[in-house]
Amino acid sequence: MKIPNYLTTSLAFVGAVSLIIMACSTNSATDSSTNVNSTNSLGKYQLSADGSLHVLDTETGIVKTYGWSGNNSYIYQCTTKTQ
Repeated sequence: MKIPNYLTTSLAFVGAVSLIIMACSTNSATDSSTNVNSTNSLGKYQLSADGSLHVLDTETGIVKTYGWSGNNSYIYQCTTKTQ
């Protein structure tokens, strides 16, 4: 059975219009609140290595220092509070 061209075209048009309506009907208020929560946890730590490894927690200002143990690992040495 052959489907008429006008039926195929009208169904494609209805599908395209419904996709546009669904895409435009998102609630931007809930989208922005979820993005704020996810971006606050990014960039919390900074690393520095100069023979030993220093890890700065930018939220609390605590620096933890790790020394090279020689067997492909670091050993915790001390904590420094910068704030």
